[in-house]
Amino acid sequence: MLKRFTFIFLMPLLFFPFLPGHGSTANWQDETIYHVMVDRFYNGNTDNDRHVNIDNLNKYQGGDFKGVTSKLDYIKEMGFTAIALNPVVQNMDGDYTGNSPLDFTAINENYGTIDELKELVREAHNRDMKIILDFQVNHVGQGHPWLEEDGKEDWFHEERTITEAGESRDQENGWLDGKPDLAQENPVVASYLIDAAKWWAEKTDIDGYRLLYMEYVPESFWADFINEVKTDHPDLYLLGEADVEAVQNLRLDGVLDKEQLGELQKAFATTDREMDSLFNRWDKLFGMLENPHNTVISMDTETTERFTKETERAKEFPGTRWKMALTYLYTMPGIPMMTYGSEIALNGGDKPDNHRMMNFRTDEELIEYITKLSDLRQEYPALAAGDLELLQTDGAMAVFKRETKDQTMIVAINNSSKTKTIQLDSALFENNQELRGKLNTDLVREQDGLYGITLERETAEVYLVEEESGLNIGFLAILILIPISFVVFLIVAKKKGRQTN
Repeated sequence: MLKRFTFIFLMPLLFFPFLPGHGSTANWQDETIYHVMVDRFYNGNTDNDRHVNIDNLNKYQGGDFKGVTSKLDYIKEMGFTAIALNPVVQNMDGDYTGNSPLDFTAINENYGTIDELKELVREAHNRDMKIILDFQVNHVGQGHPWLEEDGKEDWFHEERTITEAGESRDQENGWLDGKPDLAQENPVVASYLIDAAKWWAEKTDIDGYRLLYMEYVPESFWADFINEVKTDHPDLYLLGEADVEAVQNLRLDGVLDKEQLGELQKAFATTDREMDSLFNRWDKLFGMLENPHNTVISMDTETTERFTKETERAKEFPGTRWKMALTYLYTMPGIPMMTYGSEIALNGGDKPDNHRMMNFRTDEELIEYITKLSDLRQEYPALAAGDLELLQTDGAMAVFKRETKDQTMIVAINNSSKTKTIQLDSALFENNQELRGKLNTDLVREQDGLYGITLERETAEVYLVEEESGLNIGFLAILILIPISFVVFLIVAKKKGRQTN
C-alpha cells in the first residue's frame, strides 16, 4: 500500500519537467525552409560522379542525395524544419541546376538513384523534417529529342526566345533562354505533366512542391494542376514562385513574395536604409491574401545574386548585414526560406557564381545566430502566427509588435549606423509589464510613462511582454511545500504501517 501511494504522489512530479511546449509543425506558417541545390551541397557518393569537373562551375561538382542525407542533422540543428531541393528529374547532359528536363518521370543520375531519394525523404521524416521538390512544367532542355519525334509537333509553341530579364509580352508562349516551350493548352501535354507530379509524390512520399516559372504558364493549367494533384494528395504543400498578385486566385498553400525579396536586399545590404516600404508591403499582403502568414520570404534564391554580393558592393561586413536581415525574416509574418550557404554568408554574382560549392569548414558565428532565432520562433508562437503592428520607426530603426491572444512580442531592429532610442507610450501595455529581451537579455521597464528601447548600431532585440519580475512568493511557497508535504506523507504512512504490524 505504501508503494502504491508513493507512486501516485510522485507521478506528477516525475513528469512535470517533460510537459510539452510549443507543439509540432502542423501548419506551414510554423516551418522554416532550407533550399538546397543538390549538386552544390555535399558529395556523399563518388560512384555517381558523371561529367564532374570541380574546376568549372558550369559543370557538375558532385553533390548528391547521399550528401544531403548525411547533412540532415546539420540542417536540423540550425532549426530548419523543411528542405527544398532543386528539380531532380532526369536532365539534358550538363545542366547541374535541373532546369533542362529530358524525362519528367526519371531521376537525375548525377544526384543518385530514386531509392537514395526515398532514403533522404525517410531519414528527414524520422527527424520530423519535410522535403519539398522544385518542379517546373514550362520547358524542356535545349535540343530535346521530342522536337524531332513524330506526333509531338503540337507539344511545343513556335520558337521565340525570351529571357527572365526581358519583356513579359506573350511570355507564356516564349522559349525561356532558348529552351523549348511546352504547350500546356494541349490536353496530352497537360496530362503528362500533371501525372508526372503525381508520380513523384506517390513514389517518394515527399511533402510538397515549389512550383517554378509559374508566370510563364497559363493560369488555367495551374488551376487544373492544383485541383488534380490536391485530389490525389490533399496534404501535399504547393508553394508558388511568382508575383503574389498574379496567382492570388489559385489555391496555392503559399507564395514566395518576389517583390519583397528585392526590397529586403535594398533595405539590409547596408545601413541607414528606411524600412517603411517593407511594412507597407505587409499592409498590402494582409489586405489581399486570405492567409498572409503562409507567404514565403527570402533574401535570395538560386536564380538571383547572393545577398552577400549586395553587401560586398556596399562595402559592408556581410556577417552583420546577415544578422539584421535574418532577424527580420524570423520575426515577421511569413515562412523564412534560406538558400544553402547563407549561414556562412556564401558569396556569388550571376549564375554560376551564385552556385558555389558549400563549405562546411567555416566560422560558426552566423550559424549560432540562426539557431538562436529558430529557437525563439519555436518557443514563442506569436513570432510565427501573431498579428503584425508597426509601433514606431526612426529612420533605419523600427519597433513592431507580434501578438496572439496569449502572447505579445516586441521586436526592435536598429539598422542604422548610430545608437538609437525609441520611446513607446506605456498606454500600449498593461500596468506593471516589462519587456524582457530574449535575444540579448535586454530588460526594459516603464519610466515616467514611457518604455525606452535603446539599441546600439546594427543590433536587434526580441522582447517578451510579461509582468514585472520579482520574487514570486506563491511559486516559492509551492517549491517549499512540496518536499515538506512529501516528508510528512512518508512519516504518516510509516506510522500507519507500524500500527498495522
